[in-house]
Amino acid sequence: MNPALLAAAVIVLAGAVVGVSARDARIALGGLAVTLFVAPFLADPLPSAVALGTRLVAAALAAYLPWIAVRDPGSITRGSLLGAPVEAIVGLAAFVIGYGTAGLGAPAVGPAEAQGAGVALIALAVGPLVFGRDVFRLGSGAVLLLGGVLLVRTSLGGTPSGLESVVTGTLFIALGGSIAFLVVSASTAGAHGGEVFAEAGPVTTRVAPQAARRPPGRVPARTAPRMPTIAIRRSRRPAAERDESIEQLVLPVEPDPPVAPDPALDPAPGVSPADPPESDRT
Repeated sequence: MNPALLAAAVIVLAGAVVGVSARDARIALGGLAVTLFVAPFLADPLPSAVALGTRLVAAALAAYLPWIAVRDPGSITRGSLLGAPVEAIVGLAAFVIGYGTAGLGAPAVGPAEAQGAGVALIALAVGPLVFGRDVFRLGSGAVLLLGGVLLVRTSLGGTPSGLESVVTGTLFIALGGSIAFLVVSASTAGAHGGEVFAEAGPVTTRVAPQAARRPPGRVPARTAPRMPTIAIRRSRRPAAERDESIEQLVLPVEPDPPVAPDPALDPAPGVSPADPPESDRT
């Protein structure tokens, strides 16, 4: 057992536990960044300077791109449902299993610490991938899964070459950019709660004071405009004298306005309608 490789594996495992259990997205992203930066050193012998530098630059870009989307102080995720201690126990148990089964039945070319750390990352990635309901946690699980697979490959196949480091670094950068793009797109569209982050997100809604004082689940008494009503007057006669099946609709009745007499139709007083005009008499 190499103490330096064991210390690197412990740091990788600690960063992964922080990444899956922290509720603040910035702290979780910091844990993932530590895991990505230290994972390339879990190799014996170490990669070349070009390959190691490529992985470090790729890790920096893969961590910086999501940071653009989650640097707001309100980026709070649901975190782990089990809690950080349980996640640490799960990761430690997976590390022991991976370390004990180094080579998977064949002589391992790479260090056993790399396989133990890789199995631990894969085990920790199950929670965010299966039970995650927000974009950031799903992306964190994908990063841990990819990192764990690459560490297991390092244990089985030995130190990766420079070209392989370029390819894996490109995968990490593309994954970090995809996480940032999805988080920013969902936030721009107005999504919050379980769509961008789990229970609270960068998009907040102000509640009116009246709505804040109202008990949850209670609907106001007047939710629609009142319709005009017509008063119905009931007869005050005894029940035996009135017909209960008929309701009288009492409406105000206005009298007809007086009509002025028309001179063309009504004759003047003292003139008989049968008398012809004076012009006809002559």
